[in-house]
Amino acid sequence: MDNLQTLSAQLVRHLCDCEACRDPRNGQRLTAIGQLDPALEITSVEPGDGQDTFVLSDGHRVSVSHARIDQHLGGLKPLDYRSESTKEMWLAADVTTEPLHWPEIVALDSIRLQMLEQLVVNGFARLTDVPAVPGAVLEVIGAFGYVRETNYGKIFEVRVENDPNNLAFTGLAIPPHTDNPYRDPVPTIQLLHCLKSEVAGGDSGLVDGFLAAAKLREINPDAFDILSGTLFHFEYRSGSAYLSTLAPIIGVNAEGEIKEIRWNDRSMQSPLWAAEANECFYAMRAFAELLNDPTAELTFKLNPGDCMVFDNTRVLHSRTAFDAAGSRHLQGAYADLDSAISEFVILSERLK
Repeated sequence: MDNLQTLSAQLVRHLCDCEACRDPRNGQRLTAIGQLDPALEITSVEPGDGQDTFVLSDGHRVSVSHARIDQHLGGLKPLDYRSESTKEMWLAADVTTEPLHWPEIVALDSIRLQMLEQLVVNGFARLTDVPAVPGAVLEVIGAFGYVRETNYGKIFEVRVENDPNNLAFTGLAIPPHTDNPYRDPVPTIQLLHCLKSEVAGGDSGLVDGFLAAAKLREINPDAFDILSGTLFHFEYRSGSAYLSTLAPIIGVNAEGEIKEIRWNDRSMQSPLWAAEANECFYAMRAFAELLNDPTAELTFKLNPGDCMVFDNTRVLHSRTAFDAAGSRHLQGAYADLDSAISEFVILSERLK
Protein backbone atom coordinates (compact mmCIF):
# COMPACT_ATOMS: atom_id res chain seq x y z
CA MET A 1 0.00 0.00 0.00
CA ASP A 2 1.43 3.35 -1.02
CA ASN A 3 0.34 5.87 1.58
CA LEU A 4 0.68 3.81 4.75
CA GLN A 5 3.19 6.28 6.15
CA THR A 6 0.42 8.88 6.32
CA LEU A 7 -1.66 6.75 8.70
CA SER A 8 -1.74 7.82 12.33
CA ALA A 9 -0.48 5.23 14.80
CA GLN A 10 -3.30 6.34 17.10
CA LEU A 11 -5.80 5.59 14.35
CA VAL A 12 -4.31 2.18 13.61
CA ARG A 13 -4.45 1.26 17.29
CA HIS A 14 -8.04 2.46 17.44
CA LEU A 15 -8.93 0.24 14.45
CA CYS A 16 -7.88 -2.92 16.24
CA ASP A 17 -10.64 -5.54 16.34
CA CYS A 18 -8.93 -8.12 18.54
CA GLU A 19 -10.87 -9.50 21.52
CA ALA A 20 -8.77 -7.45 23.93
CA CYS A 21 -9.85 -4.25 22.17
CA ARG A 22 -13.41 -4.92 21.06
CA ASP A 23 -16.14 -7.15 22.48
CA PRO A 24 -16.84 -9.79 19.78
CA ARG A 25 -20.48 -10.12 20.89
CA ASN A 26 -21.57 -6.53 20.39
CA GLY A 27 -18.68 -4.76 18.65
CA GLN A 28 -18.25 -2.20 21.44
CA ARG A 29 -14.78 -0.93 22.24
CA LEU A 30 -13.05 -2.16 25.40
CA THR A 31 -10.26 0.43 25.44
CA ALA A 32 -10.78 4.09 26.21
CA ILE A 33 -9.15 6.96 24.32
CA GLY A 34 -7.20 7.92 27.43
CA GLN A 35 -5.49 4.53 27.42
CA LEU A 36 -3.81 5.14 24.05
CA ASP A 37 -0.15 6.05 24.26
CA PRO A 38 0.14 9.64 22.96
CA ALA A 39 3.68 8.87 21.73
CA LEU A 40 2.61 5.71 19.88
CA GLU A 41 4.42 4.97 16.61
CA ILE A 42 4.18 2.44 13.80
CA THR A 43 7.46 0.50 13.94
CA SER A 44 6.86 -1.74 10.91
CA VAL A 45 4.23 -2.93 8.43
CA GLU A 46 3.84 -6.54 7.31
CA PRO A 47 2.01 -6.71 3.95
CA GLY A 48 -0.53 -9.51 3.54
CA ASP A 49 -3.17 -10.84 1.17
CA GLY A 50 -6.01 -8.32 1.41
CA GLN A 51 -4.72 -6.82 4.63
CA ASP A 52 -1.66 -5.33 6.30
CA THR A 53 -0.42 -5.94 9.82
CA PHE A 54 0.92 -2.94 11.70
CA VAL A 55 3.41 -3.46 14.50
CA LEU A 56 3.17 -0.64 17.02
CA SER A 57 5.67 0.72 19.53
CA ASP A 58 3.55 -0.56 22.43
CA GLY A 59 3.98 -4.11 21.09
CA HIS A 60 0.44 -4.38 19.76
CA ARG A 61 -0.13 -5.94 16.32
CA VAL A 62 -3.11 -4.64 14.35
CA SER A 63 -4.35 -6.27 11.14
CA VAL A 64 -6.40 -3.96 8.91
CA SER A 65 -7.99 -4.82 5.56
CA HIS A 66 -6.92 -2.88 2.47
CA ALA A 67 -10.53 -1.76 1.97
CA ARG A 68 -10.63 -0.29 5.46
CA ILE A 69 -7.29 1.44 4.97
CA ASP A 70 -8.48 2.91 1.68
CA GLN A 71 -11.63 4.12 3.38
CA HIS A 72 -9.66 6.13 5.92
CA LEU A 73 -7.07 7.38 3.46
CA GLY A 74 -9.80 8.46 1.05
CA GLY A 75 -11.90 10.20 3.67
CA LEU A 76 -14.97 8.07 3.02
CA LYS A 77 -17.70 8.36 5.63
CA PRO A 78 -20.56 6.13 6.74
CA LEU A 79 -23.94 6.82 5.20
CA ASP A 80 -25.93 9.49 7.03
CA TYR A 81 -29.49 8.23 6.64
CA ARG A 82 -30.86 11.51 8.01
CA SER A 83 -29.19 13.82 5.48
CA GLU A 84 -29.99 14.71 1.88
CA SER A 85 -27.17 12.55 0.52
CA THR A 86 -29.18 9.35 1.11
CA LYS A 87 -32.53 10.68 -0.12
CA GLU A 88 -34.44 10.69 -3.38
CA MET A 89 -36.09 14.10 -3.56
CA TRP A 90 -39.36 14.53 -5.39
CA LEU A 91 -42.11 16.73 -6.74
CA ALA A 92 -45.66 15.42 -6.74
CA ALA A 93 -45.41 14.21 -10.35
CA ASP A 94 -42.24 12.23 -9.55
CA VAL A 95 -43.72 9.96 -6.87
CA THR A 96 -44.62 6.60 -8.36
CA THR A 97 -44.78 4.44 -5.22
CA GLU A 98 -48.12 2.68 -4.73
CA PRO A 99 -49.70 2.19 -1.30
CA LEU A 100 -48.66 -1.04 0.40
CA HIS A 101 -51.11 -3.52 1.92
CA TRP A 102 -50.79 -3.86 5.68
CA PRO A 103 -51.51 -7.64 5.78
CA GLU A 104 -48.60 -8.19 3.35
CA ILE A 105 -46.32 -5.99 5.45
CA VAL A 106 -47.13 -8.15 8.46
CA ALA A 107 -46.66 -11.41 6.60
CA LEU A 108 -43.63 -10.69 4.41
CA ASP A 109 -40.31 -9.12 5.43
CA SER A 110 -39.72 -8.19 1.79
CA ILE A 111 -42.83 -5.97 1.79
CA ARG A 112 -41.94 -4.56 5.19
CA LEU A 113 -38.57 -3.65 3.71
CA GLN A 114 -40.34 -1.83 0.86
CA MET A 115 -42.26 0.21 3.42
CA LEU A 116 -39.08 1.11 5.30
CA GLU A 117 -37.21 1.94 2.10
CA GLN A 118 -39.98 4.30 1.01
CA LEU A 119 -39.95 5.91 4.45
CA VAL A 120 -36.17 6.32 4.69
CA VAL A 121 -35.43 7.20 1.05
CA ASN A 122 -38.61 9.02 -0.09
CA GLY A 123 -39.63 10.29 3.32
CA PHE A 124 -43.04 8.62 3.48
CA ALA A 125 -45.02 5.44 2.95
CA ARG A 126 -48.73 4.97 2.41
CA LEU A 127 -50.49 1.89 3.75
CA THR A 128 -53.92 0.43 3.06
CA ASP A 129 -56.04 -2.22 4.79
CA VAL A 130 -54.90 -1.31 8.29
CA PRO A 131 -57.89 -2.31 10.45
CA ALA A 132 -59.99 0.80 11.01
CA VAL A 133 -60.18 0.24 14.75
CA PRO A 134 -58.84 2.42 17.57
CA GLY A 135 -55.24 1.69 18.50
CA ALA A 136 -54.24 -0.02 15.25
CA VAL A 137 -51.74 2.78 14.56
CA LEU A 138 -49.62 1.41 17.43
CA GLU A 139 -49.44 -1.94 15.67
CA VAL A 140 -48.03 -0.18 12.60
CA ILE A 141 -45.33 1.40 14.76
CA GLY A 142 -44.57 -2.04 16.16
CA ALA A 143 -43.56 -3.16 12.66
CA PHE A 144 -40.44 -1.00 12.83
CA GLY A 145 -39.98 0.61 16.23
CA TYR A 146 -41.46 2.15 19.34
CA VAL A 147 -44.01 4.83 20.09
CA ARG A 148 -42.85 8.30 21.12
CA GLU A 149 -45.25 9.49 23.82
CA THR A 150 -45.92 13.22 24.19
CA ASN A 151 -48.31 15.42 26.15
CA TYR A 152 -50.95 14.30 23.62
CA GLY A 153 -50.45 10.70 24.83
CA LYS A 154 -49.33 7.62 22.93
CA ILE A 155 -52.18 8.25 20.49
CA PHE A 156 -53.82 11.56 19.63
CA GLU A 157 -57.26 11.94 18.14
CA VAL A 158 -57.57 14.11 15.02
CA ARG A 159 -61.20 15.17 14.93
CA VAL A 160 -63.21 18.31 15.49
CA GLU A 161 -63.37 19.39 19.14
CA ASN A 162 -65.56 22.05 20.73
CA ASP A 163 -62.62 23.70 22.52
CA PRO A 164 -59.56 22.71 20.46
CA ASN A 165 -56.06 23.28 21.86
CA ASN A 166 -54.63 22.77 18.37
CA LEU A 167 -55.87 23.86 14.94
CA ALA A 168 -55.56 20.25 13.81
CA PHE A 169 -58.69 19.59 15.86
CA THR A 170 -60.83 21.92 13.73
CA GLY A 171 -62.15 21.74 10.17
CA LEU A 172 -59.84 24.50 8.96
CA ALA A 173 -57.35 24.05 6.13
CA ILE A 174 -53.80 23.58 7.38
CA PRO A 175 -50.85 24.44 5.08
CA PRO A 176 -47.70 22.28 4.82
CA HIS A 177 -46.00 22.12 8.20
CA THR A 178 -43.77 20.22 10.60
CA ASP A 179 -45.50 18.77 13.65
CA ASN A 180 -44.24 19.84 17.08
CA PRO A 181 -41.30 22.03 15.92
CA TYR A 182 -41.25 23.46 19.44
CA ARG A 183 -39.86 20.17 20.81
CA ASP A 184 -36.21 19.22 21.02
CA PRO A 185 -35.90 16.74 19.54
CA VAL A 186 -38.83 17.01 17.16
CA PRO A 187 -40.83 13.77 16.80
CA THR A 188 -39.05 12.27 13.83
CA ILE A 189 -41.78 9.96 12.46
CA GLN A 190 -45.48 10.71 12.39
CA LEU A 191 -48.34 8.38 11.55
CA LEU A 192 -51.94 9.28 10.70
CA HIS A 193 -54.47 6.43 10.48
CA CYS A 194 -57.98 7.03 9.17
CA LEU A 195 -60.86 5.47 11.12
CA LYS A 196 -63.72 7.44 9.57
CA SER A 197 -64.09 9.91 6.71
CA GLU A 198 -67.59 11.01 5.81
CA VAL A 199 -66.87 14.59 4.77
CA ALA A 200 -66.20 16.52 1.61
CA GLY A 201 -62.67 17.85 1.70
CA GLY A 202 -60.14 17.01 4.36
CA ASP A 203 -57.67 15.73 1.75
CA SER A 204 -54.10 15.11 2.91
CA GLY A 205 -50.98 16.58 1.33
CA LEU A 206 -47.26 15.91 1.53
CA VAL A 207 -44.35 18.15 0.45
CA ASP A 208 -40.67 17.22 0.26
CA GLY A 209 -39.08 19.87 2.47
CA PHE A 210 -35.57 18.73 1.56
CA LEU A 211 -36.22 19.43 -2.12
CA ALA A 212 -37.62 22.88 -1.31
CA ALA A 213 -34.55 23.65 0.83
CA ALA A 214 -32.19 22.38 -1.88
CA LYS A 215 -33.94 24.59 -4.46
CA LEU A 216 -33.67 27.56 -2.12
CA ARG A 217 -29.95 26.93 -1.71
CA GLU A 218 -29.57 26.93 -5.49
CA ILE A 219 -31.68 29.97 -6.43
CA ASN A 220 -31.41 32.06 -3.29
CA PRO A 221 -28.30 31.16 -1.27
CA ASP A 222 -28.64 34.24 0.94
CA ALA A 223 -32.09 33.12 2.09
CA PHE A 224 -30.81 29.59 2.64
CA ASP A 225 -27.94 30.89 4.79
CA ILE A 226 -30.37 32.92 6.91
CA LEU A 227 -32.73 29.99 7.50
CA SER A 228 -29.90 27.56 8.21
CA GLY A 229 -27.74 29.93 10.26
CA THR A 230 -30.30 31.77 12.39
CA LEU A 231 -32.07 30.52 15.53
CA PHE A 232 -35.84 30.84 15.27
CA HIS A 233 -38.19 30.61 18.20
CA PHE A 234 -40.90 27.92 18.22
CA GLU A 235 -43.39 27.77 21.07
CA TYR A 236 -46.59 26.04 22.16
CA ARG A 237 -48.76 26.86 25.17
CA SER A 238 -51.89 25.25 26.52
CA GLY A 239 -53.45 24.92 29.93
CA SER A 240 -51.29 21.88 30.64
CA ALA A 241 -48.15 22.29 28.52
CA TYR A 242 -45.45 24.83 27.71
CA LEU A 243 -43.00 23.79 24.99
CA SER A 244 -40.32 26.03 23.50
CA THR A 245 -37.08 25.69 21.59
CA LEU A 246 -34.64 27.67 19.44
CA ALA A 247 -33.51 26.08 16.19
CA PRO A 248 -32.82 26.89 12.53
CA ILE A 249 -35.68 26.41 10.10
CA ILE A 250 -33.30 24.44 7.85
CA GLY A 251 -30.97 22.21 9.86
CA VAL A 252 -27.68 21.14 8.28
CA ASN A 253 -24.96 18.74 9.40
CA ALA A 254 -21.27 19.54 9.83
CA GLU A 255 -20.72 19.16 6.06
CA GLY A 256 -23.54 21.53 5.15
CA GLU A 257 -25.97 18.82 4.03
CA ILE A 258 -29.67 19.37 4.72
CA LYS A 259 -30.83 17.09 7.51
CA GLU A 260 -33.88 18.69 9.15
CA ILE A 261 -36.75 21.05 8.38
CA ARG A 262 -38.76 22.91 11.03
CA TRP A 263 -41.61 24.85 9.50
CA ASN A 264 -44.90 25.70 11.15
CA ASP A 265 -46.57 29.10 10.79
CA ARG A 266 -48.86 28.34 13.73
CA SER A 267 -46.10 27.96 16.32
CA MET A 268 -43.25 29.99 14.83
CA GLN A 269 -42.76 33.13 16.89
CA SER A 270 -41.58 36.53 15.65
CA PRO A 271 -37.85 36.78 14.78
CA LEU A 272 -35.84 37.35 17.94
CA TRP A 273 -33.60 40.15 16.69
CA ALA A 274 -35.45 43.22 15.42
CA ALA A 275 -32.44 44.44 13.46
CA GLU A 276 -32.55 41.27 11.33
CA ALA A 277 -36.34 40.98 11.05
CA ASN A 278 -36.61 42.12 7.43
CA GLU A 279 -33.94 39.66 6.31
CA CYS A 280 -35.65 36.83 8.22
CA PHE A 281 -39.08 37.57 6.73
CA TYR A 282 -37.52 37.83 3.27
CA ALA A 283 -35.92 34.39 3.68
CA MET A 284 -39.04 32.81 5.19
CA ARG A 285 -41.21 34.15 2.38
CA ALA A 286 -38.84 32.75 -0.24
CA PHE A 287 -38.98 29.33 1.42
CA ALA A 288 -42.76 29.47 1.86
CA GLU A 289 -43.22 30.08 -1.87
CA LEU A 290 -41.37 26.86 -2.64
CA LEU A 291 -43.22 24.85 0.01
CA ASN A 292 -46.60 26.07 -1.26
CA ASP A 293 -45.86 25.53 -4.95
CA PRO A 294 -48.77 23.36 -6.21
CA THR A 295 -46.35 21.16 -8.17
CA ALA A 296 -44.57 20.26 -4.93
CA GLU A 297 -47.57 18.88 -3.06
CA LEU A 298 -48.75 15.30 -3.38
CA THR A 299 -52.44 15.18 -2.43
CA PHE A 300 -54.69 12.22 -1.72
CA LYS A 301 -57.69 11.17 0.34
CA LEU A 302 -57.24 9.07 3.46
CA ASN A 303 -60.10 6.58 3.59
CA PRO A 304 -60.90 4.26 6.50
CA GLY A 305 -58.03 1.79 6.87
CA ASP A 306 -55.49 4.05 5.17
CA CYS A 307 -52.41 5.12 7.10
CA MET A 308 -49.60 7.44 6.10
CA VAL A 309 -46.20 7.20 7.77
CA PHE A 310 -43.75 10.03 7.15
CA ASP A 311 -40.46 11.56 8.24
CA ASN A 312 -41.56 14.63 10.18
CA THR A 313 -38.06 16.14 9.96
CA ARG A 314 -38.24 16.15 6.16
CA VAL A 315 -41.76 15.83 4.75
CA LEU A 316 -44.29 18.53 5.57
CA HIS A 317 -47.95 17.56 5.71
CA SER A 318 -51.12 19.52 5.06
CA ARG A 319 -54.88 19.21 4.97
CA THR A 320 -57.65 20.88 3.00
CA ALA A 321 -60.65 22.33 4.82
CA PHE A 322 -63.75 20.24 5.48
CA ASP A 323 -67.21 20.71 6.94
CA ALA A 324 -66.77 20.48 10.70
CA ALA A 325 -70.33 19.17 10.98
CA GLY A 326 -69.33 15.99 9.17
CA SER A 327 -67.64 12.95 10.66
CA ARG A 328 -63.88 12.64 10.20
CA HIS A 329 -61.69 10.77 12.67
CA LEU A 330 -57.99 9.99 12.40
CA GLN A 331 -55.67 8.64 15.05
CA GLY A 332 -52.11 9.85 15.10
CA ALA A 333 -48.93 8.79 16.85
CA TYR A 334 -45.22 9.50 16.81
CA ALA A 335 -42.20 7.23 16.58
CA ASP A 336 -38.43 7.59 16.21
CA LEU A 337 -36.52 7.55 12.93
CA ASP A 338 -33.57 5.77 14.56
CA SER A 339 -35.54 2.54 14.95
CA ALA A 340 -36.87 2.68 11.38
CA ILE A 341 -33.39 3.26 9.96
CA SER A 342 -32.03 0.42 12.09
CA GLU A 343 -34.71 -1.99 10.88
CA PHE A 344 -34.19 -0.84 7.28
CA VAL A 345 -30.44 -1.51 7.39
CA ILE A 346 -30.76 -4.87 9.15
CA LEU A 347 -33.51 -6.11 6.84
CA SER A 348 -31.61 -4.87 3.78
CA GLU A 349 -28.49 -6.78 4.80
CA ARG A 350 -30.45 -9.93 5.59
CA LEU A 351 -32.67 -9.96 2.49
CA LYS A 352 -30.43 -8.40 -0.14
